[in-house]
Amino acid sequence: MYRTPPQYPPVMPYQTPPPPRRRVLPLLLLPLALFALLFFGGSYAVSPEPEVEMQSGFAFAEVDGRDVVLAPYARHGVRGMFQLMTQDLFQVRLAATDPATGDVLWDTQLSDRLVWEASVLAAGQRHAYLATDSGLVVVALADGSVVAEGAGVPGLGDAFAAVRTAYAYDPDARRVMAMTATGGVVAIGLDEVAATPVDAATAAAWSGRLSVQRGPGAPTSATGVEASLDSGVERVALRQAPGGAPGSVLVRVTADGREVPVGTTAFHGARLVVDGVTAVAAATGHVLVEHQRSVNDPGVALSLVSLATGQVTATLAVDSRVDRALVGPDGVTAVAAGELLAAARGDGRVVPLGIGLADFFGAHR
Repeated sequence: MYRTPPQYPPVMPYQTPPPPRRRVLPLLLLPLALFALLFFGGSYAVSPEPEVEMQSGFAFAEVDGRDVVLAPYARHGVRGMFQLMTQDLFQVRLAATDPATGDVLWDTQLSDRLVWEASVLAAGQRHAYLATDSGLVVVALADGSVVAEGAGVPGLGDAFAAVRTAYAYDPDARRVMAMTATGGVVAIGLDEVAATPVDAATAAAWSGRLSVQRGPGAPTSATGVEASLDSGVERVALRQAPGGAPGSVLVRVTADGREVPVGTTAFHGARLVVDGVTAVAAATGHVLVEHQRSVNDPGVALSLVSLATGQVTATLAVDSRVDRALVGPDGVTAVAAGELLAAARGDGRVVPLGIGLADFFGAHR
């Protein structure tokens, strides 16, 4: 009987397995990655922080229900090669900082000039207005973006004046006043952007207060030896320490002229920090004193003193004398001193606010 031969799988020809693929491309990129890490990361690690200088034209505004400080400042230099390639070497920026928490809500660049100043004139619910060396700048309070500036401000156009003294704020009418390059006077309502002409009487009244001529700003005094307290009746003053001892002590001057000592601490080279003629922090029951750090150290320090107990509740070393101090709606005081913006709080603390700090990529925080 015929039998079907068994079936075997066909014999396949021998195949040599392919050689393993060599990852040539990643190996070639490794030296490049190491070089980039050393070049950019190393330069960042060894570079100092850029120089920061606070400008005195800061103001308070409300952003998202928080009382914040709108603080212009100059930032000179960059940190590391990545920032050198992507950031301007000279910057003037505007930061919105909550002095109660230290949070920086936003920080935006306004200029890339070496010598350039800005002053916050006013802030509404949506916009803030700055007088700058390039004319009027309007920024959005929500994120700090520039809404209009210079010739881009409707109603000013090419007639804008690139000088800070051409702009001021009228608190009674809640509007920003501006003088054009031809001597005309226009106004911008708070939270509006377009400038509109004013009547002849208003123009005449403001013509003597605005100027398109460059010159020094109005002198301001942030310190004094005597100041009013929050009540407006009593005063606080610095007097020579008793017994001929070196330094000055604080006294409270009552309505009938009596002088009551406020603690026994003697301050050397002391001045009271004031907002106008009023002692800052008085609304929170304190006074702020600018003084030498010690009799042998001429460096500057700020001390917050309780009016109730006379105790020094906090002391902060600063790099220079106080340029300006401003009391916010809740009594917190913002103080600009050289490269530092600090806050004197109602809880008896004086803390620096982290303005001008940037990460590796140059993003401000």
